[in-house]
Amino acid sequence: MEEKMMREVLRQAPFGYAYHKLLFNDHGQPEDYIFLDINPAFEETTGLKREAILGKKVTEVLPGIRTSGFDWVAFYGQVTLNGERREFTQYAEPLGRWYKITAFTPQPGYFVTIFQEITAEMERIKTLEAQRQQIKELSTELETVFNNTQDAMFLTRVENGEFRYMKNNAAHQRMTGFSLAALQDKTPGELTGKELGETINGNYQRCVDAKNSITYEENFATPAGERTWLTSLTPVAEKEKIKYLVGSSKDITLQKQAEAERNDLLLRLQAMFNEHTAVMLFIEPTSGKIVDANPAACAFYGYTREEILSMYIQDINMLPKEEVERQRLMALQKKQRCFVFPHRLKSGEIRLVDVYPCPITHGREPLLFSIIFDVTDREKYKEELYREKELLRTTLLSIGDGVITTDQAGRITALNRAAAEITGWSEKEAKGRPFAEVFKLVSETTGEEGEDPVAKVLKTGRITGLANHTALVNKEGRQVPIADSAAPIKDGKGQTFGVVMVFRDVTQEKEQQEKILYLIYHDLLTGLYNRRFMEEELRRLDTSRELPLAVIMGDLNGLKLTNDVFGHEAGDKLLKKAAKVIQESCRQEDIIARWGGDEFLILLPRTNAKTAEEIIERIKNGCLKENDKDVQLSIAIGRAVKTKAADSLRRIIKEAEEWMYQFKLLEGKSYRNAIINTLQTTLSEKSMETEQHAERLQSYCLAVGRELALSIKEMEELVLLAKLHDIGKVAIPEDILKKAGPLTFEEWEEMKKHPAIGYRIAQNTPELTAVAEYILAHHERWDGQGYPRGLKGEEIPLLCRILAVADAYDAMTQDRVYRKAMSREEAMAEIERNAGTQFDPAVADIFLRTMAENSDQTPV
Repeated sequence: MEEKMMREVLRQAPFGYAYHKLLFNDHGQPEDYIFLDINPAFEETTGLKREAILGKKVTEVLPGIRTSGFDWVAFYGQVTLNGERREFTQYAEPLGRWYKITAFTPQPGYFVTIFQEITAEMERIKTLEAQRQQIKELSTELETVFNNTQDAMFLTRVENGEFRYMKNNAAHQRMTGFSLAALQDKTPGELTGKELGETINGNYQRCVDAKNSITYEENFATPAGERTWLTSLTPVAEKEKIKYLVGSSKDITLQKQAEAERNDLLLRLQAMFNEHTAVMLFIEPTSGKIVDANPAACAFYGYTREEILSMYIQDINMLPKEEVERQRLMALQKKQRCFVFPHRLKSGEIRLVDVYPCPITHGREPLLFSIIFDVTDREKYKEELYREKELLRTTLLSIGDGVITTDQAGRITALNRAAAEITGWSEKEAKGRPFAEVFKLVSETTGEEGEDPVAKVLKTGRITGLANHTALVNKEGRQVPIADSAAPIKDGKGQTFGVVMVFRDVTQEKEQQEKILYLIYHDLLTGLYNRRFMEEELRRLDTSRELPLAVIMGDLNGLKLTNDVFGHEAGDKLLKKAAKVIQESCRQEDIIARWGGDEFLILLPRTNAKTAEEIIERIKNGCLKENDKDVQLSIAIGRAVKTKAADSLRRIIKEAEEWMYQFKLLEGKSYRNAIINTLQTTLSEKSMETEQHAERLQSYCLAVGRELALSIKEMEELVLLAKLHDIGKVAIPEDILKKAGPLTFEEWEEMKKHPAIGYRIAQNTPELTAVAEYILAHHERWDGQGYPRGLKGEEIPLLCRILAVADAYDAMTQDRVYRKAMSREEAMAEIERNAGTQFDPAVADIFLRTMAENSDQTPV
């Protein structure tokens, strides 16, 4: 019963129980043991199962038991052999657990082990040991920290409701002025006085009551001013009772001041954010979400604060989303500080804004703080300004005038294309150079260096222009005549900060002026001076220092006749010849002018009558040398000399003119006769009109005139008409006059002009005036079909009717280049047939009768 009870007790015991048999080797030494019995607690504490180990050696159950740090077999063998009872604590390596073991021998060769697992307890002990070591090390470190930290530290003992200082470090001693000896074992009241001590005691008591660390600020009045300390108290307890207070204090006076200033700054910044008229936004840089907006932003965009905080910046920015993100990243990376964006308001209006983003950190999260200004008007103004600038730039580059600008030091800042072309300097070459280095001015007349206009403007502040006859020496060294002006460039305060020079190349202008002056003072045809120039010269030369002053007046003979006969081109040619002869005959200092249509005036300063006569003789000889088959050059010349200052130069000119007209009258008849002879000679050369033809016509006409009993005057006129009736043909082209075949319509029209030309020749020759009308009408017909006026019947002068029959008969009976001559009889028959149509029938009848009576010879 007892054994059974004992077994039941062991089975239910809370500790592990095992019964073993000790095994020995051949030498009687323990070498193993066998498990004979175990209880459930043993199974639980070891993890070994009853059925797996009973009857088995321990080395079989736990193979590494003999190689571990503790020899279990040897230990149990000693207990068994000695009959001892041993209690020990050991770590079982094969099982990985700590056990408190009691071993004893109930009988020889056997032993019992009682197991109590203490693994957890041993771990705690190990932890406590480690903590003890740490505390020891920490104490050393704390002591070092305590004495060397910058914070003021102190240790206070708590006992019987009082607080007494135990120690303080060097920092505390410096900050408070209390040495360790002065502080040790004192209460706060004893150390600092009753009032301050009560305050300190109150703070210490709060820490004790809280049983936790507290931190608070303390204000102390010091000779240097009020100081603020930040004090931390940490309670140290033993057996749940606060025994010590560890305190540390630091002077945070400057920090508090900084905090106060920071708080003030934050308040000001918040006020600025809320009250500033500039638009301000806080934007999350990754998503673009608007996280805050000031009232000005809400007012500008037209959204409520709630609405705008629910939006993203890309809802406002009208650029493509990808571009907005790219620009936002640039702002975050500080690659760009300012942006111009088109932002859309709630109303739909698009406004241009300047955005100044700045990346900031808020609670470790990056944000973009953006200040935004509406610059729509500015951008419009900039666009207008840009267009205006482009217009001015284009105008500056396009205008023909050169433009150069300088700074206030006179260095070139810009020049346009025209300036570059005139100076030979490109803008790149000229920029930054002194103006005078590029723009070298000289006087055209003296060659002296000209004044620098830019320097003058910078000195005076006034607009200035160049002197007349100023030239620019360009880069190649060539002189270019210019006209210019320089003006100061002033700012809004009227201060000169540069000069603009506007100039132009006046080479063509000068040439044009010279041409104009030439045209004003010269005769275009002859190249001589004109009357206007001569009028001015008369005033200039009418002084005593020019005496004696000779005047020669010349009149070109036959100009009107030449114009009428050969055309104005021939007349112009005659004038040019006359001018050439006069120029070649005069001296270089003599002044020659075409005074009128066919008149020339020559002024000869400091010239007497003898020298003037020599010049006149040279002119006359020169005229004789100018032979022309059509017209002989002839000039009627008169001269007079002013010898006294009191004499009127106008009267001297008048005197020379009178002498000229007198010589013209004396020479006129012989000259006109010479002209007539010349014209007749020319006509003979150009046409088939020979001298014999004229003589035959005179014979025929005189025979008819006698039959008609014409007067002596009429007979003389008839002879002259027979001789000169075709004089107008001198102006008809020779190829028409000598053409072998029929004339074309145009050629015939040209041929029909010769009566009118002959009429003009006769009208301009007093000796021929009487036959001028006859010459004009000598190709009229009895039936009115003639030319040039279509006269009919007796409207035609009688002398012309006589000449018409005689001329037709002579023409028919003489060979022509285009036909052979008719016989006498054939010609007379033709006249008879045309009597009453082409010819006056009465005149034709008389002519035919006269010819019949003188059939063997020409009537005379």
